Amino acid sequence: TMSQEKQDIDTMRYIAAKSQNVSINMRKINDLATEVIAYMSRNHNNENIYAVTRSYVRLSSEFHPEKDDKRTADWLFVLNTLNFSLWSLKDMPEWTVNGFTGYMALCAAIKRAIDNGKPMWDPKFYTTLSIVEMIQIFQGDNNISMPRTSQRLTILHEVGKVLLDDYDGTFANCIKSCEHDAIKLMVTIHDKFPSYDDVVIYHDRSVRLFTKAWTLVTDIWNYFDDEEDELRIDIERMKHSTIFVDYRVVQIFNHFNVLVYSKKFLDELKKEEFIFHGTKEEIEIRCCSLMIVRYLHQMLMKTLEQDTFVKQIPVLKLPDFDCTCLIDNFLWDYLQLHNKQLKKNVLCKIYTESY
Repeated sequence: TMSQEKQDIDTMRYIAAKSQNVSINMRKINDLATEVIAYMSRNHNNENIYAVTRSYVRLSSEFHPEKDDKRTADWLFVLNTLNFSLWSLKDMPEWTVNGFTGYMALCAAIKRAIDNGKPMWDPKFYTTLSIVEMIQIFQGDNNISMPRTSQRLTILHEVGKVLLDDYDGTFANCIKSCEHDAIKLMVTIHDKFPSYDDVVIYHDRSVRLFTKAWTLVTDIWNYFDDEEDELRIDIERMKHSTIFVDYRVVQIFNHFNVLVYSKKFLDELKKEEFIFHGTKEEIEIRCCSLMIVRYLHQMLMKTLEQDTFVKQIPVLKLPDFDCTCLIDNFLWDYLQLHNKQLKKNVLCKIYTESY
């Protein structure tokens, strides 16, 4: 409900204000907004504006399902379920597939398995996988195994069982049961499927962050956009306050000095120890990052209402224009372009199943 969402946002704001290890530099949010607008203008000039404001660039790779693929809902479900903490341990070689790291490596491995005749979208198949098969399916370049393979297998078995028991073996039925309602689908995913539930406690206040559940909802929204489609999701203008949380997004915010670490915390991060899910530090990083996205969103929506932009870029006039997608795509593309440079900023290695 809206009041519950408002409560979650208030709690996030409270945590960002109270935070001791991490802080937001509001002045630098202007610089970030300027970068996003420049990105939007570049894409407008390249006649690519629709692609960056109405769909997610990260879903347009050769390793994702085609638009009209019957397996899409289940494929995206597996992809999102397994997409968490794909970084390597200290001094261990990085897990890569076809030269890709992180999320794209995962996409490439799932596509490879499907091309090799393994129905990775089907819970009847993946609930029976053994650890040996799982290791083989996600084998990286140079025979490096995917991080935390056995934990991922356990999660696959658990979520697959929910699909088989409650949804007749397909995530499409879970989507249909929510009757096109994005928030209802998000809450259902969060409450029903292990590894999607994400409630954290900070100074006796609990906050639901919905990070992983919402990313899956937006993926479904991206694919099923036809009015007639029974899997269509309606997303209101102010979508739930979250981002595609690749732990690398935090690195981008830190690179722009929008997200600032205390000296003490920065020294800890440089040691490359894990930060565990639900710890004070992890909650502060996440709530500050989510508030940055909210502030950036507000700033952009206000700026883009100005005549200079609206006259120049007609898509801004559409009643359902929302820059959440634009921000997400800016961050994703920035990461692809400046990967080497970003690696100079510390990486928060967060031990979690949520992202």
